[in-house]
Formats: sequence, C-alpha cells, structure tokens
Amino acid sequence: MSIQTVDKVKEKSSIPLYFICFFTIITIILIILRIFFQDLSEWIQETKDIDFKILMEGMNNGLVNFYDPVAISDWPPYYLYFWYFLFFPIYFPIYLNPNNLIIGIYIWDILRLVLTIIIVREAPRVFKEKKDLLIFYMLSIVGFSIDGYYNNVNFLISFFLFYSYVFLEKDKKWIAGILFTLATFKITALLFLPVLLIVRKIKWKDLIYYLVPFLLICVPYIIFPNYFSQMFNNWFYSDKEIHGILIFDSIMWKALQPSHLMFIGLLLIIFLENLTNEDRKNLYRIILVSIIAVYYVYLTTIVFIIPVVFG
Repeated sequence: MSIQTVDKVKEKSSIPLYFICFFTIITIILIILRIFFQDLSEWIQETKDIDFKILMEGMNNGLVNFYDPVAISDWPPYYLYFWYFLFFPIYFPIYLNPNNLIIGIYIWDILRLVLTIIIVREAPRVFKEKKDLLIFYMLSIVGFSIDGYYNNVNFLISFFLFYSYVFLEKDKKWIAGILFTLATFKITALLFLPVLLIVRKIKWKDLIYYLVPFLLICVPYIIFPNYFSQMFNNWFYSDKEIHGILIFDSIMWKALQPSHLMFIGLLLIIFLENLTNEDRKNLYRIILVSIIAVYYVYLTTIVFIIPVVFG
C-alpha cells in the first residue's frame, strides 16, 4: 500500500472521530442548558425536553387510549401503537415514581448519544464517498441538536434504518425488514423503501421482506378499525399556530421537521452512494442538498418561527 493510500485511509478514519466529539459536545451543552439556564429563560423552561414530556403524557393515556389528546400539547399522538412497547422500558420507572422523570431524560440523552456514535463510527464501513459522508454527518449534527433539545425520538429511526441497510448489504433481508418495521413507529420511515427501489438495492419482489413484518405489526388496526381511524385523523391534525404558505405545511412540519435531518441525510447518502455515474452523482448531490437546505430554511422560518413569534 502506497504512502498516499495510507494517508487517505487515516484521513477517512479520523473523520468519524471529529464528529463523535461534536455530538458529545452538543450533548454536554444541552445538559448544561437544562441544569443552569432553564430557570433563567421562560422560553427554555417551556420548550426544553418538551417532546419527552409529551411522550410521557401519551404513555399515561395507556395503550387502549393511545391516540387520545394530551394536556401538555395541542398535537394529538400519531405514532403507530407499538411505540408504546418500544418506549415502555423508559416509561415504567417514571410511572412508578414521577420523580424519576429527570433520570429518564438523562437516560434518553445518553441513549441518543450512544446510538448516534455507533452510526457515525460504522458509516465509513458502509458508505465510501467522503463527500457524501460529510454531508450525512453535517445534516446529522443539525438533526441531532434539535432532536436533543426537544428530546425527541428521531435518532431511533435513523438507528433502525441504518442497520436495516447494513443487514440488507449482508443479504439478511428478514432482519433488514424487521428493523425497518421498528422504525415505522413514525410512518415517514416508509420513505426508506422507495429510495431502496430507486437505487435498485432491492427488487419489487424483495418488498415481501419489509411488508410482511410491517403488515403483521399492523394487524391490531385491522381488528380495531376505530383505533386506526383515530390515528389516521391525528396524522392530519393541523395546528393553528404552525402554518406557512402552503395548505399542508402544518402537516409537513409534523412529518419532516428539522429534527428529522439525520434520517433525511441517511436516505440521501444511500441514494448518492448507489449512483455509478460520477457526473450524475455530482449533479444530484448539488440539486438535492440545495433542495433540502432551502426547504428546511423555509420550514423553520416561514412555517414555525414567524407564526410562533408573531402569530
């Protein structure tokens, strides 16, 4: 192996280390913000960890009343029901003793950091193009920061889908399908399948490995159609406070918030890595990154910040 090749390998291997440091620093800053600055700012007090608290109230409704409104938020619950079981290990100790809430929040912080570090470390073994890795990491930093501030769940979607792709590469399609299904507690994870089809990582016949586990886990919605209709109605709930130029902006905010950017970045790098024509890849990279940047600036400012601040 030439010296130049060795240097390139070392350079590529050092990239994840830098970003692991970034994610760790972000986590520490968000913890410091919670400890020292929450009492100094009414806005921080109201918004920091709010998504975690909303999740807790949704869990308090119980599985049968999973889609009933929660007092702390105008947004009714809209995850698929099996989220109740995924989150239950975090929820149960807090249910037994509400004073454990802050402990649960810190556990969620640590879990987010650990799973993200695993993705960052493993990504160069799965994706080979340095430019695409850097884009993925940069989008992940934005998504991770927002996800961590509100203490949401989007890091889990990224983790499940990342390893679904890893097991697909190993030709373990049933495992890939099960991990994909676990990610669909937020239904936007279904976007994973069209991307795999577009880049020809799977064929139409391979959808059986993904759709069978997904349909099996959705059987309760067939048995209890009212349960499904309640969830479906919650999907299309439109918050009066959040609105933009387009009529569906409030719904899109729920489906593709800035905290989803790690998941969006994963779909982007899967798409780009499987393009063989370099000129086409460079063109798509510029176009798609520009679209993502413009859309999320619009979504953040026009749809969220301006209506909330001046509404």
